[in-house]
This record gives sequence, structure tokens and C-alpha cells, in this order.
Amino acid sequence: MDKREIEIAIENARGGVQQYLEIMELFPLVDVSKNGEFQRKFSSFYRVRQRPSWWYATYYQFMEQAKIQKPSFDDALDYFRQSMSRCEASFTSKLIATIDPLNPVWDKYVLGNTGIPRPKYTSKNKFAWV
Repeated sequence: MDKREIEIAIENARGGVQQYLEIMELFPLVDVSKNGEFQRKFSSFYRVRQRPSWWYATYYQFMEQAKIQKPSFDDALDYFRQSMSRCEASFTSKLIATIDPLNPVWDKYVLGNTGIPRPKYTSKNKFAWV
């Protein structure tokens, strides 16, 4: 990248950085299982869309409990597998990284930038892959 491309990339990132900072500022201050502002900001930033209401309730309730329990990625992934019957690796990583920003986010963008292929949605061994 040349200097101008870097400047453009930084400028384009400003909005996302501000959204992230707002999420991280609100997170310890509110009950995320009940706070609509936090949920809207988190869902917008991480593109959590088109989920049934029970999914959001389960996810944000677990996130609120996780503030105290500090689960590992594996424990959180297992919880969502049991409670939702889904492999939610990406959203699990985002939850864990919100609790402790030193943890990585695992999503299609990170995988794409590292050259690691995503498992297919219908893959039978998703949990083994993660």
C-alpha cells in the first residue's frame, strides 16, 4: 500500500473504531441482557442480523453472566451448541473478545485475510474444525 491508500484505509476505519469504543465503554456499565442501546450497538458493529428473539435473549443473557464467570471460548461455544443447537464460532469469539479484548475475533474476514477456509454451513464436523 502506498501512503494515500493507508490514509484512506485509516479514514474509512474511523467510524468502526468509534463504534467499537462505545461498545467497550458500555459493556461493564450496563446489564447487556436488558440494555437495548448496548444490544443495538453490538449487533450493528458485529453484524448480528436476522436471528429469532430467543437467540438474542440467549446470547445477551450468557454475555451478561460471562462478565463474572469469564468462560473460555470452548466453554462458551459448548454452551451455545447445547442451548441453541448451533455452531456459533464467530459470535462466540466476539463475545469472548468483548469480555477480554486480548482474545481474538474469529470470523470470515479474519479467516479470509489469513487464507484459512471457512467450514461449510452444512458441515457435519464444524465443532471438530473449530
